[in-house]
Amino acid sequence: MLVAGMNCAPATPRFRGGDSKRRCSARCCIGTALLLVVGRLAAQPADGEMRSSRNQPDMGAPRLEPLPIFFPPSPPPLGRPFARASTAGRNAAPPELAAYVNEPFYPVLSTRIVTKTLTEKQRAQLERYRVAKLALQQELRDELGRVRSLEPAPRAAELAAFARRQTPKIVELENTAEQLRRDLLNADNTWSAVRQWRLNYTERRGFSPMEIGQVMRGSAYYDTALLPAQRRLLREIFLELANATDNTESAKEAQPYLFFPPEPARVLLPDNLTADLAARVAAYQTKKSRLKKELYDTVYAQDAKALGFMRANALKALAGKQAAALAEIEQLAEEIRVGLAQVAEPAAIAERSPLPPTLHQRVVVLTTNFSALQKDAAARIEAILGEARELPIQTNFRFEADGLKYVVVPTRTGRGGVAVDTAGKINALRTRIATVADDYGQALAQLVNEKDTIRSELAQVLGNANAADRAMAAALRVIGAQATVDSYRDYRVAVFQPGLSAEQRRLLFDSVVVQLDLPLPRGETQPTYRAAAW
Repeated sequence: MLVAGMNCAPATPRFRGGDSKRRCSARCCIGTALLLVVGRLAAQPADGEMRSSRNQPDMGAPRLEPLPIFFPPSPPPLGRPFARASTAGRNAAPPELAAYVNEPFYPVLSTRIVTKTLTEKQRAQLERYRVAKLALQQELRDELGRVRSLEPAPRAAELAAFARRQTPKIVELENTAEQLRRDLLNADNTWSAVRQWRLNYTERRGFSPMEIGQVMRGSAYYDTALLPAQRRLLREIFLELANATDNTESAKEAQPYLFFPPEPARVLLPDNLTADLAARVAAYQTKKSRLKKELYDTVYAQDAKALGFMRANALKALAGKQAAALAEIEQLAEEIRVGLAQVAEPAAIAERSPLPPTLHQRVVVLTTNFSALQKDAAARIEAILGEARELPIQTNFRFEADGLKYVVVPTRTGRGGVAVDTAGKINALRTRIATVADDYGQALAQLVNEKDTIRSELAQVLGNANAADRAMAAALRVIGAQATVDSYRDYRVAVFQPGLSAEQRRLLFDSVVVQLDLPLPRGETQPTYRAAAW
């Protein structure tokens, strides 16, 4: 499995706040060698054959303003707590996108909606697609309810028989989704239509995990030559880059979950795996990692190709090469599910808290206060950003183990930079966010102190500090799973229930992601120049 700490060159984006000023290297540890680029070629769209009329023949500014794009939220790992509050204020996503939150056409649809270029014919096609999908999802849920009381083996057999009847209809629906994605695309609304930088340029300043991840995500949604399964793998790669850390150990801590179909689902497996089942899981991870590395290397290497058809041909060739292997790991995943059903029922694959009741309750209070603290800090920052809608900036913030980290970067609208008065407003906004980060850091320190106290008391009970750490981690997972058990019921079925087809798993998982009602991420614009620093 890819390490979420991509070996990147020379430093990651600097997030302010807290005491940490960590840096990561700029190249991805999934093994990409540094490729030489012959000269600075004119920027081309990274979307197969599409060539935008908005591109200049040199590295000058694009003729037209970059268009807005909204990318979907990433589904959380199974059982992990999540926020449901909607995102409002500056660059808020159109609410109608929520019905298509896990669709391959989400970003290109978002641009059509915001720019008011979605035709009535396309709206009618989308509605027919949505209605047909809801009907198939309900049909699947009805069948799952009918067989729920059966023993595991008969239940799997009944579901397999139903899968043979329903799957052809889902395949047709997925083909419709891909056609919608293509129909909504044009040369000007692709992610790379006005991009003036490419990964393979001979830059003195290397590329950050954020920049590499953006290219992988853009390719997942906009390239015309990829298989749907490859698009899902690229979303996984993006998530791993987003969780990039300095080394393997910290990467495992940041991303302990296993990516498992239907992608990009993430799960924790039981600890009591048999030797045979553990070997199958290891084989699955190894084979999948090879496919992801090969896909990553190809997208990275092709990013700077001057001719769109060369890129498209390379990706088409890779699609043909990987098709059989992608089907093979899907079959291996089903064998793992069958093995897991013998270890425990899918609904029963859950941990129990190893903590004494009193300490467990203190951890419950700790996690509740921690969630409330994050929610309050996020709301304060959202309010600040909502008051700064007119400023030419790109912003991002995230919560890390040691504090609230954020970036506020002026948008490069040309080579002259931003006006002095505008720069002052941006600095004032950055100061206000810094105050929120400081307040968050102080409150977080108190919670960390309480956590350390609980850990110390637990170590005395267990007689071992390492055992206390493992018990605390297990208790936190249990608390998270208990808080989200209803929301994650179908998620668990989609991942673990034997007998379903791969298409049915994706159908059910799409419904899960919609019902989770995750906050829709803010919009961004098509990339143009690289930022002055990261």
